Amino acid sequence: MSCACVAILLFIFPATQSPWVPIGWTNSNATRDETRLDGVLQQAATAALAGREGTIIIMDPRTGRVRALVNPDGAYRQASMPGSAMKPFTALAALRAGLIDENSRTVCPGRFTGLSFSLPCVHADHLPPFSPSQAIAYSCNYYFATLGQRLGRDRLIETARQFGLGQPTGISDQEAAGIMRPCDTGNGVRLLRGVEANHVSEQADCNAREAVGESDNLQVTPIQLLTAYAALVNGGHLYQPRMAPADDFQIVERSQIPITNQHRAIITEGMAGAVRYGTARSARLDALPLQILGKTGTAMPAKGFRTNGWFIGFAAPFQSNRELDPSQVDLAVLVLTSRAHGAEAAIIARPIFEAYANEVSGEKRQQGTEDAEDVSKAISNESPIRNSQSAIRVHLVHDNVTEELSLEDYVLGVMRAEGTMETEPEALKALAISIRTFALKNVGRHGKDGYDFCSTTHCQRFVRNPRVSNPDASGLPDGRASDTKLIDAVRNTEGQVVLDSHGQLIDAYFGASCGGHTADVGTLWGTTPPEYLSGVRDEYCDAGPHSKWIDTISRVDLLRALQSDSRTDVGSRLDQLVISKRDETGRAEFISIDGERHRTVRGWDFKIIVGRVLGWNVLKSSRFEVSRSGSNFIFHGSGFGHGLGLCQEGAHVLAARGVNYQKILGKYFPGIQVVRDRPAVRLSKSGRGNSTTEDTEVLAESAEGNLCVSPRTPPRPLRLISLSHHATSTRTVTISSEHFRVTYPADVDRSDADQVLTTLESARGDYLRRASAASIAVDIPSLDIRLNDSTGDFTSRTGQPWWAAAATKGNRIELQPLPLLKRRGVLSTTLRHELAHAVIDAVSHNRAPHWLAEGFAIYLAGEGRSFARYATKTKLTPEQIEKRLERPGSQQEMRTLYSLAYNQVVYLVQSGTESGVWKKLAAS
Repeated sequence: MSCACVAILLFIFPATQSPWVPIGWTNSNATRDETRLDGVLQQAATAALAGREGTIIIMDPRTGRVRALVNPDGAYRQASMPGSAMKPFTALAALRAGLIDENSRTVCPGRFTGLSFSLPCVHADHLPPFSPSQAIAYSCNYYFATLGQRLGRDRLIETARQFGLGQPTGISDQEAAGIMRPCDTGNGVRLLRGVEANHVSEQADCNAREAVGESDNLQVTPIQLLTAYAALVNGGHLYQPRMAPADDFQIVERSQIPITNQHRAIITEGMAGAVRYGTARSARLDALPLQILGKTGTAMPAKGFRTNGWFIGFAAPFQSNRELDPSQVDLAVLVLTSRAHGAEAAIIARPIFEAYANEVSGEKRQQGTEDAEDVSKAISNESPIRNSQSAIRVHLVHDNVTEELSLEDYVLGVMRAEGTMETEPEALKALAISIRTFALKNVGRHGKDGYDFCSTTHCQRFVRNPRVSNPDASGLPDGRASDTKLIDAVRNTEGQVVLDSHGQLIDAYFGASCGGHTADVGTLWGTTPPEYLSGVRDEYCDAGPHSKWIDTISRVDLLRALQSDSRTDVGSRLDQLVISKRDETGRAEFISIDGERHRTVRGWDFKIIVGRVLGWNVLKSSRFEVSRSGSNFIFHGSGFGHGLGLCQEGAHVLAARGVNYQKILGKYFPGIQVVRDRPAVRLSKSGRGNSTTEDTEVLAESAEGNLCVSPRTPPRPLRLISLSHHATSTRTVTISSEHFRVTYPADVDRSDADQVLTTLESARGDYLRRASAASIAVDIPSLDIRLNDSTGDFTSRTGQPWWAAAATKGNRIELQPLPLLKRRGVLSTTLRHELAHAVIDAVSHNRAPHWLAEGFAIYLAGEGRSFARYATKTKLTPEQIEKRLERPGSQQEMRTLYSLAYNQVVYLVQSGTESGVWKKLAAS
């Protein structure tokens, strides 16, 4: 299907939405249309909850004024266990008691086990010892359960009561008070003499349960929890919440709670970490031009077995240094939804923060983002970034320090972490080039954190100093490579990188063992694969140490692992597990799981979910067969890791047989070229995200001249050079998110391109939620979006008229120049409209009538008000609209027909439900 349905907006309507930019407003509500903003927030909250069971509250944390509310009964008439949302208050009570401070560190073994109470930790198990802030960010159950045992109930409850938990807030005379009562075992606060915490008494279990918010004895209403969090963030002001217009609101401060700046900073740092890298990370709230803090919580309801998901978030103006002034935190959002986890509640909250960002950014705009300013200062023609000796900033997570070093020193540090088991020089060279290419493509991944890379597998494992010292290049007695060999591999490939057929840096993944066939990133992670990551047969890996493995997992353990994630939670029993689809590389692409419920999950996601609970050495890859033996599941597999790109075990065999590093790389990345010249690199503003599909791309092309490598000289720092002196043929940049790939002209500001990705991801989530509410399953394919350089380019590529804003065909969306769409104020609605067509096509299998597709796309994109002005008194049936849409005589007629189509859809919704329209599409 091809459409040019937003054409009529392009040169007609004034801008209705401003692009998101970092917001630097002052603390002055007088300049805002508060009533209008309240309405926008109410609309966003209603749409976000989308008929789910639960509640959403939006408040000004500086005053207690409730700005929007969905489902009052759920907001203050019902109390629930807070789950992990209790943990910041546990942390504060422990900080006050002197049990922990900012320098405290606790190692998590992966699970808390008490006398009759046990909880797994859902974060990765390779993380270093947690500080209090990190424990909040990762919501570590072991950390807070054991802390609760040391703390005792009395001190925790004292802090909870100070913040108003378990007490009416005064919002309504029909408000529930909540529950805060002693455990059945009494109210002692000390463990038995000689007894270690984490083990042995009923009282200790009671204290642990309350510290992690998993106790029937501690239940709060959502409004209580939001006002308590507001006081935690705003400096201790506990306000009475009240629903009132801005011009008729009187602030009532219930109490002033003493909280030191240091304690508050530790907790807010943890909440910021939850958004950036912790439990709320999947919501991508840190991609918005706001400074957002948040905390997730997952808890069982008082009755039933399906969890409730909590998210409490706060927004403030964007600050590059992330310092938070309590007076600037001017939006608080609470989401509580049933049959969900805290991470899902955070995703539900995202459209609310987006709507808020859109509204307030138009009032006072700060040109460009802080990241873009940093990059423009750092990168100039023929100028190294930072200084001539320091090109990369790497954060050593274990030591909690950040170091600056040259690119080549960084490559060497990763080699020390990943290459010590390799002794073949050519294999080491191939690994060094892969590491360097990955680093250049992902420079600035942690830009908001003040450094480029962390030292964990989130980026690339990094070791600052050699683990061993051996001046002899012959290797170590245990078969590990000497540091000399690693240094030689880096020196002898200095500056060399891998480019694809378009001259761009590749995604240079590498892993221990592919098991006989490298992975296809398209079927592994559900993305559009470049040719060089489509998978290749690797006969050289077959004889490696990880070529075959067997894991036996009991049904009880496997069920426990599956219950830890909503994607695989089949209830209280596990009946069957089968591989429903296998890709051409031999990996499980989809796995079907049956129990009380049926679930289908990607094979790689299944491996990660199981590994997160049972250990990362269980299920070493997604290339396996599964069978049943009594109460056990037997997994026969091959390979270790994701299997993408360079296989280290296969590369070792190739190198031992005399194959050079260029051919090794060509084997595992077909169609690439290893550039022997130092690349001229242009860095765009860094992307964010995990190591799968969300990372920024860096353009590169060969500079003239030969690379001179001297093994006697230490690695030289990389010089990062502007691309302006090295014009490319395409002059485009491509960036990706989990579901979209955007290609745009190189002179477009990166922050604008980021906005496109963010808008599309947000709209996708919105449409999927609405389809799900209608019990319609939608498989939206990954989409390619191209921002054309000129209107002439757009019309020539699409065949659409000049006044069309966009055109969608298959999995590709073509857009008019981005500056033009922004100037006309239709960028956001155009993106939502075109994505709506992709969703409609997927639901209807491209069989929807034209009038229904156009009308529903306008409805979903929120463009109805814009089309209202073209309504006429002429009444046409859907069949008449359909016929006239085949050949509209003019732009004006198309406007009218679209308006009539939209009115038909509104009639269907009002006379039935929106779900009825989704079902009508599915039946097309």
